[in-house]
Amino acid sequence: MAAMLVLVSLSAFATPASAQLLPEVTLECQDSVDLDVSPGSSRMVIVSCELENPSLYEEEVELMYEFGELAGSGPDSLTVPAGETSLFTVTVRADADQEAEDYLVNITAEVTSASGIPVGGIGSDSDEVTVTVPEFTTCENAVGQGGGTFEAGQKVSFSASITCESNTDSTTSYSALLISDSGSSAWPSGFEDQSPQCEVLVPDGGTTENCQFLIATPSNLEYIWEGCVILLEVGGSVPQSCPSTNAIDIKVEPKTLGIGSIELTGNDSVFGNYSDEAPIIIGGVVTVLVLAIIGMLVARRRRRSG
Repeated sequence: MAAMLVLVSLSAFATPASAQLLPEVTLECQDSVDLDVSPGSSRMVIVSCELENPSLYEEEVELMYEFGELAGSGPDSLTVPAGETSLFTVTVRADADQEAEDYLVNITAEVTSASGIPVGGIGSDSDEVTVTVPEFTTCENAVGQGGGTFEAGQKVSFSASITCESNTDSTTSYSALLISDSGSSAWPSGFEDQSPQCEVLVPDGGTTENCQFLIATPSNLEYIWEGCVILLEVGGSVPQSCPSTNAIDIKVEPKTLGIGSIELTGNDSVFGNYSDEAPIIIGGVVTVLVLAIIGMLVARRRRRSG
């Protein structure tokens, strides 16, 4: 009561007719902010506030916060000159596994003294800030061992481990992608993805799952195909070339059949590089077969005559 009487006495000397006679404070903060908690983020956000003193007195203002399920910090008090506005910021923080939803942060300002005279319960104001934690799902994949050189018609198989983090229930899918050494990501003619569906159900918090992949190569391949196979999350960007890590390098060659020292390769003839000498080879083979037959007949007659 004594403090009130002093303030009323002081106000009697105030010249501006529109000036606030009693201690008062006005608090205004940002209406809403987003707080990113995805991996790699700071998991914090800054809220800007204004504290206005419309009274005739210099005011000492106490600041109080209610962060609820979040955490944060801000100044405990501010001194605001008469008729002026002071700016301050509040830091709001969240855990890495904070669920995606809206949270309310309440900030209260209360005048504790005016012109050095303690007062209480006279001037106060509060404001509420909506802090939105957006949804996120991030996944990383690690392909297993595999790759090497394959013959046309063989199947390329490998497995992959997929680890996801999320702050909500979500689903993601992966598929195999071939990238040639020339940089083309179009599936070559005759190559076929025969992999079972790789769909990862990600619960709030995250999970790790394994997927199997199978790529069929054409049996009638007429050229050597070289490149790599990677995993691509559905909707992800396609790389322009084979990455240096987390990829399986493969080489697929046309079928090669061996008959002694004579090879059947691609569209070459049975004689390969010896097509010009084909008549001579054929004649020699026929001669050997005829002599072998004559020898068998002669040996049989001798056995009979004996």
